[in-house]
Amino acid sequence: MSEVKTFVAGHKSPDTDSICSAISYANLLTQMGTPATPVCAGDANKETKYALEHFGFEHPQIVTNWEEFAPNGGDLYLTDHNESKQIIDGYKSMNMCGVIDHHRIGDFETDGPVFIRMEPVGCTNTILTKLYIENNQEIPKNIAGLMLSAIISDTVLFRSPTCTETDKEMAHKLAAIAGVDIDSYGLDMLKAGADISDLTNDEIVHTDMKEFSEAGQTISIGQISVMDTTDVLAKQAELVAALEALRTTNGYAASYIMVTNILDESTTLIYSGDVESVVVNAFGKDVKDNAVFLPNTMSRKKQIVPLILGAMK
Repeated sequence: MSEVKTFVAGHKSPDTDSICSAISYANLLTQMGTPATPVCAGDANKETKYALEHFGFEHPQIVTNWEEFAPNGGDLYLTDHNESKQIIDGYKSMNMCGVIDHHRIGDFETDGPVFIRMEPVGCTNTILTKLYIENNQEIPKNIAGLMLSAIISDTVLFRSPTCTETDKEMAHKLAAIAGVDIDSYGLDMLKAGADISDLTNDEIVHTDMKEFSEAGQTISIGQISVMDTTDVLAKQAELVAALEALRTTNGYAASYIMVTNILDESTTLIYSGDVESVVVNAFGKDVKDNAVFLPNTMSRKKQIVPLILGAMK
């Protein structure tokens, strides 16, 4: 294990914001006198790997259980999540020190007071950019590139309904520091992440998967974003079967995968489990073959999770 005793980690099934926020916040803590190291809960996806390589970063160390990785404990900061089911296993053996997040507040609890910064913006790295500025800390060029990558990813190049003017403002500040053109770099990064030609059905349904609990039941919702949904939706029946395997293995009440079309800003929501009434009540649309088409829908956080959890109550 690293000698560094302070760690920063994003959520399970990490996406670009999860990994990049861990790196950028660990750097901020280090610059401010608390040496910290970023880790991640799993292998980075293609989009994140593109960003890491582009700005010269190694893949952070993967940690799947804190008790095994840090048997003597340590300080832990969370980024881009706060719900217990999304935290790396064994986290209660660590000293929780803080949370930087832009999601709903779930069942998170700590033994003592911690630093918490949560804002209703499109990306955790938007908040972190503000923290660098507020603390008069320089943002290194390569760190700025990663932070910009996360904002582009989470807001889908400012197309997502979760995107705010603050996200845009911070993104342009970061682009100036990183020396990149937002549109050109952003499209290249999104295209890299949209290549799913070599993914298995199981890998597709696990993409950016998060767990949520409501009314004593736990569900999973993943999301995969592509430029063209034709090839993915041609395997819809296979994806339902993969979702069912995921659901039964983990004891979920239901498992969902959002197949999001970046270009036309729509989502086909595919599911497994006896939840047709939940889906109908949540979205007011009839389902066909365990799926529902949702135009003008790109955000899990804002347009999917609240409606599904509300229908489960």
